[in-house]
Amino acid sequence: MDEPPADIVPELPPEVAIANCRAYFRQAIANPESVPAWAEWWAANAELVERVFSMIEFVRLKHRGLLGAKQHLELVAKDDIKN
Repeated sequence: MDEPPADIVPELPPEVAIANCRAYFRQAIANPESVPAWAEWWAANAELVERVFSMIEFVRLKHRGLLGAKQHLELVAKDDIKN
């Protein structure tokens, strides 16, 4: 079977994509120099974020950037504690 062209990346399941985004958020908050700058990351990942997060979370991240990412992680942590 032929391999897909290199520029076509198979879609990740939403839960995996969200976990990957959250890993970036955590690293960007803890050690910003160790990951691409928010603007660079957002430019490469905005479409993915829009696809896998709720509209409210997408807008929060789009307009608040890293602060929105921190708020998102705080909300997720609160939800985890409740459940």
